[in-house]
Amino acid sequence: MKTIRFSLAAMAFSFLSLIAYAQSTAPALTAYYGVKDALVATNATEAKTKATALVAALNKVEAAKLPAADKKALATAKTSAVAISKTTDVDTQRKQFEDLSASMITLAKATKPAKTYVQYCPMVAASWLSSTKDVRNPYYGDKMLKCGSVKEEI
Repeated sequence: MKTIRFSLAAMAFSFLSLIAYAQSTAPALTAYYGVKDALVATNATEAKTKATALVAALNKVEAAKLPAADKKALATAKTSAVAISKTTDVDTQRKQFEDLSASMITLAKATKPAKTYVQYCPMVAASWLSSTKDVRNPYYGDKMLKCGSVKEEI
């Protein structure tokens, strides 16, 4: 009986930790969508501004509570977001967005946020997150706006 109670308590604690983690990463995911949308619009100035907001949101994620793999993803996301925030060259921003997206996908899979979609561009061989199923390619913007597909739902 004690084993069952302990197991249930451990599961409840894990579940509550996951909820807290998801809540701490939700603002970062929202800010990430802003960067993505700016790149879809090929607006480097807006991407720079949104990346600055993303850096601030990522700095508020409680890294101490993260597993090691997620800590690495968080660090990479911060590095990529900072790089995007320091330039108005859209090609450079899009290249950094690849690493940013890979890291944010890792964090999203770990936290199971509100429904989000992993989308993939075969031309760049890179993925990104979207809050909708509609494909809007941040790697090519209006040149190939709908290039890509939904690969996974988180």
